[in-house]
Amino acid sequence: MRAVIATLRQATRSFRAQPPVRRELLLLLVMLLVAVLVLPTLVWLAGHIFLGDYLRSPAGGTGGPLALTIDFLTGLFSGSLAYWLMLLGPYLLVAAWRLGARLVKM
Repeated sequence: MRAVIATLRQATRSFRAQPPVRRELLLLLVMLLVAVLVLPTLVWLAGHIFLGDYLRSPAGGTGGPLALTIDFLTGLFSGSLAYWLMLLGPYLLVAAWRLGARLVKM
């Protein structure tokens, strides 16, 4: 456990030592990866728990988390604003959190 904590501390120090523009780009990249790889699965899981099966088509075909991820990527490539907001959501939440922290410090 101590090795994991030490590794996380070293990663945090390394991240903070980066120039500001590079740090922001790294943060954006990580948040985009989270949005593409993790977020659709979490959305599917919440929907499955509270709403039931994910219906891919009105004809009744159901799908799992991978089907939702594929539909999400298809929606991104089609240019739909809702999908792009979902993609940028994690980064925008981090930015809002940081802005709120700065306002509280004032």
